[in-house]
Amino acid sequence: MVFDLFNSVVDPDDFRPKDFNVIYKIAEVFNLDPASFSKYWNDSARIRNTSRSRKPLDLIEDYLTRNNSRTPSKGDMLIADTLLGRYFDLALQNPKSDVVFALHNLKYQGLKLGVHANANSREISTWFRSPLSGVFETTCFSCNVGFEAPSSEAYNYLISRLGVPTPSTVYVSGADSLMLKGARDAGFGMIICMEGFAVKHHIQSDKELAECEALADATIQRISELEELLRPKQAPLI
Repeated sequence: MVFDLFNSVVDPDDFRPKDFNVIYKIAEVFNLDPASFSKYWNDSARIRNTSRSRKPLDLIEDYLTRNNSRTPSKGDMLIADTLLGRYFDLALQNPKSDVVFALHNLKYQGLKLGVHANANSREISTWFRSPLSGVFETTCFSCNVGFEAPSSEAYNYLISRLGVPTPSTVYVSGADSLMLKGARDAGFGMIICMEGFAVKHHIQSDKELAECEALADATIQRISELEELLRPKQAPLI
């Protein structure tokens, strides 16, 4: 069983203030033009998420150098590092108890669990301290492996490391049609849409949620519903 980490297991938005925008906050620290830095940051997303050597702070320093800005102080860079990762750290280190319980139950029942995330090195830097890190047999973090989901490489990587036949593997993601379709194309035997995060934070429109539900074999609101959903159905007594 494979999970999309930040879309179905832990949610940084639970800790992030509603008006928080990391791009504008970093621009404020270094006195940058928000629009220009925003374009640079968005354009470099793939580099951040698929490179081990090009870390987010390196890219900030590159931008400052390229735009003849002042040399950043260690204090400013520490602030930027905190802005980039604080809410991911909090989410990873404080998973909800029902999520931890549900995942341990699935593992106890003999299921092999994998997790993936399209994330930069700062966003998953405290994974090793998370109570969840010992639950999963394998991980596929894009900054470590060099490719992002929904590419077939990401799904095939996880499936091969789990050692489970693809048609027997379950995929759980949030309300993200690209991820769900990618998993379907990869041949997962069951696709589950965990739309709780999207509904709670009003991330998707009703139309987008309906599209995700149509791509999935089942829709749940929280991870704790998985055990009941996957329990073998007994024939009714006659």
